[in-house]
Amino acid sequence: MTYWWLAWKDLLMIVRDKQALLTLIAMPLLLIAILGSAFGDMMDGDQDVTIEKFSLGIVNLDQGQLGGVLSEQVFKKELADQIKVVYFQEDDMYQNIKDHKLDVGIVIDENFTASLMAGEQARAKLISVPDPGIKTTIVSSVIEQFTQTIPIQAMSANMALPVQGNALSEESAQVLLNEKSINSGSNPVSSFQYYAAAMGVMFLLMTVVQGVSALILEKEQEVYKRLLISNLTYINYLTGKMIGLIVIALLQAFVIIIGTKLIFGVDWGGSIAGVVLMTFAFVISACGLGVLAGSFIKTEKAFNAAGMLGTQILAALGGSMVPLYIFPDWLVSVSKILPNGLALQSYLDLMSGSPFREIIPAVLSSIGLGLLFFAIGLFRLSMERRGKYA
Repeated sequence: MTYWWLAWKDLLMIVRDKQALLTLIAMPLLLIAILGSAFGDMMDGDQDVTIEKFSLGIVNLDQGQLGGVLSEQVFKKELADQIKVVYFQEDDMYQNIKDHKLDVGIVIDENFTASLMAGEQARAKLISVPDPGIKTTIVSSVIEQFTQTIPIQAMSANMALPVQGNALSEESAQVLLNEKSINSGSNPVSSFQYYAAAMGVMFLLMTVVQGVSALILEKEQEVYKRLLISNLTYINYLTGKMIGLIVIALLQAFVIIIGTKLIFGVDWGGSIAGVVLMTFAFVISACGLGVLAGSFIKTEKAFNAAGMLGTQILAALGGSMVPLYIFPDWLVSVSKILPNGLALQSYLDLMSGSPFREIIPAVLSSIGLGLLFFAIGLFRLSMERRGKYA
């Protein structure tokens, strides 16, 4: 059990090092305070976002019924609080937009209904003045949602919608246009919540880099050689160093979690077990990644430089520097491959009110990746030592 002595020794060194304590604890809390306050207005879920009502010009050339459903049921009726619908002839609408009497208009193609029901791309031309703000985004989003929802809802309900003939009833239109948000009971995440998790995972990566750097530095010194001629085996040495690193990272993580809860009132969600297990899983994956990277680099200076650069890149891609909410969907999906990105998104899910069972796949993935990284890294270190001392 000599590896426990090594782990205890590393922990005592951190406790006695005031600069290390400042980096591990004070710096994360300070950055969380700064970033949480700076982005409070942008991410505060308690503030209402209002959109000024605007006029939308519509030219409906559709020979079927769905053009009328889009203009009458969706824009004129369902969105009456945000949009005032004005009907035009095509030339008149172009002239009004040209004269800046109207900001946004749409022309619904004559084959709009037929294209939708045939599974083809339906066309609706969007015209606007230069720089109309968010108005075009709202209109295009509604049209896109409509064109995607109508065929799916029609097929799922097994409804036969005629291209020509009697108009759709209002009840049928309401069925087709009924939208239900996913996880409607979820809570918005505040800026302090977001950056408590984001800075936490970033500084845990930095702690791992420092811990592995210390391991490499110790191997370059005489202390390591004296340890090897004692009763301490090489496996015990590596095990002790890794246990010490994991314990230090866990202590840092829980100090950040408890500190942000007490100082800033950060709500980490209703599942304490989820937060604890996700933290443990992330520490395992981060430490494993650090050991794997350290097994490829020979000197402490090289690893420290590469590790800090790598940490910044992982932090940027994982959402610690720029909120994930402004990332494109594909980049959000890619960030889940990264240990810190997966952990951050799991923390945000818990903060939003997700139950523990929803993060179980993330926990298992993090632990599995960490153990795989550990195994490869320790194997490389063992082979390197055998080749060196053979």
